[in-house]
Amino acid sequence: MERSPKIQKEVIEGCKAGDERAFSEIVLTYQKKVFNIAFRMLGNREEAKELSQEVFLSVLESIKDLKEAVKFESWLTQITLNHCRNRWKYLKRRQYFKTDSLDDPIETEDGEMERQVFDPSDNPETTFEKKMIRQFVQRGLMKLKEDQKEMIVLRDLQGYSYEELGELFSLPEGTIKSRLHRARMDLKEILERSVH
Repeated sequence: MERSPKIQKEVIEGCKAGDERAFSEIVLTYQKKVFNIAFRMLGNREEAKELSQEVFLSVLESIKDLKEAVKFESWLTQITLNHCRNRWKYLKRRQYFKTDSLDDPIETEDGEMERQVFDPSDNPETTFEKKMIRQFVQRGLMKLKEDQKEMIVLRDLQGYSYEELGELFSLPEGTIKSRLHRARMDLKEILERSVH
């Protein structure tokens, strides 16, 4: 489960004042988090990459309007979710859906390179099994309602607290917990149906 790094308030204030280095620091600190949310929401690496760039352009254009620097991470997540929602609607209208996996090769200038995370306990069989499970779950995620997918991605994959989710969605903690439970049950049902 991911937990994003925190950025110093001074960096955010610097970015608001037009400091390019401060903006670069924000991008470097949060680009992985924004990409991961976008990828899980859209299921496509290229779309997620493009959307991540759009998110940071939006940040650059509107950060001067951010009232409290302490709310930066929630604000950034909200921008990311808004971009994901808009892109999802756009892609759905064009019936464009191909689900990628974080296990797919990375394209580099020298060709393609496999993504590798070393785990000494892995052998070829367990590596393959883990990859298949991740792809299976990602396909299931793509079949959930948008708000359910957002809750699971943010809570179970990005490590947001119930309090943070309540703030993001303007809902009481109890409602967040019950909606998250429903989303997990729906995902479980989708995955079970896929197996049979």
